[in-house]
Amino acid sequence: KQWYQRRVRALNHHDEDRGFVYPFPENKINVKTMRSSGPGGQNGDKRETKVQIKVDIIQADWISYRTKESLSKQLDKSGCLHIYDESSRSQNRNKTECFNKLYRLLLEHSFTPPEPTEEELAALKRQERARKKKWKEENKSKKYYRNRNNPFSL
Repeated sequence: KQWYQRRVRALNHHDEDRGFVYPFPENKINVKTMRSSGPGGQNGDKRETKVQIKVDIIQADWISYRTKESLSKQLDKSGCLHIYDESSRSQNRNKTECFNKLYRLLLEHSFTPPEPTEEELAALKRQERARKKKWKEENKSKKYYRNRNNPFSL
């Protein structure tokens, strides 16, 4: 039990590589349940199995600025992120799936690609030069390249 508490304590900090605190502070995430749409018979009529989580990304101090910037296009006007799930008949499974979706979304938007090495940069420059050369060869026959010095000749 002690090793688990140490592991949770170690994970529960703002990790710049990850871009957010995990496990999530559940008091800062609004969880709402509602009746699921679609077929389900009596279960759908009497159980609230659809789960929505709402996270105020702008006010979240547990998410890095870089991750917030990346997520900005997915927010509503008030700066909140909404995640829904109604895939299961179980409210608990849907809640777990919502938190998994949030985790995957934050991981995806907190990723920063490593800086390219010198060899990779050199290869990219060679590819760009080859692409420009090929384009120029393909477009030589067009009027623009025939005679730039004399614009009146055809």
